[in-house]
Amino acid sequence: MAPGPWQAASHGPLTEVAPGLWIVDATLDLLPIGRRMTLWRTADGGLAVHSAVACDDATMAAIDALGPVRWIVVPSGNHRIDAPRFKGRYPDAQVLAMPASRARVAQRVAVDGDYGRLPTGGAVTFAPLAGVPAEAVFIHRADDATETLIFNDGFMNLPDRLPGVKGWVVKLIGSTGGPKVTWTARTFIVKDKPAYAAQLRQLAARPDLRRIIPGHGAVITDGAAAALAGAADRLHRG
Repeated sequence: MAPGPWQAASHGPLTEVAPGLWIVDATLDLLPIGRRMTLWRTADGGLAVHSAVACDDATMAAIDALGPVRWIVVPSGNHRIDAPRFKGRYPDAQVLAMPASRARVAQRVAVDGDYGRLPTGGAVTFAPLAGVPAEAVFIHRADDATETLIFNDGFMNLPDRLPGVKGWVVKLIGSTGGPKVTWTARTFIVKDKPAYAAQLRQLAARPDLRRIIPGHGAVITDGAAAALAGAADRLHRG
């Protein structure tokens, strides 16, 4: 489980999307769907890093300026690429995973516990995804009470078209075309479709919901509730 050399991904800038909530968008070698690291400040004054992305020196310095990285949140067994590198860089940080994902994550990096170890009382809480035991949704509540939902593979927002042959494959398997629970997710990680659809509707009904940070694809800043409700309807039918 050695972390290996630090190898920065091709990525965009560190961007604050809400007070105390930042993202870095990066490419993914396997498929042209991209990947996203999300960071937030926790109640203990540290940083939680969700779906870690190894960044260039300038971006890592900007992250370090925000506060100490204390929590490496691995969102599933499929999102472990840079978790070992972050653990090597921040040896005192705790690596966290959902119980259903722990064994697969532990193949790459030692896991200290589940998301229940995160400090309480801060801007971000989490809820396990109903019917999706490998994943959770994180809920950021800003000082103005507006909320942002942070997903992993359980909810994506890819465009209609992606480049190249690999993009055609992604379209062929039904992952493109806007906010949705993709065919891949329905087939491999969703274990109870009605339960998950019901939870998506509950999340859509949150009166202060303003933004969704999906696992892959564009951040949703307009029509967040409608996007979740539409995904729930399609999931229920499918």
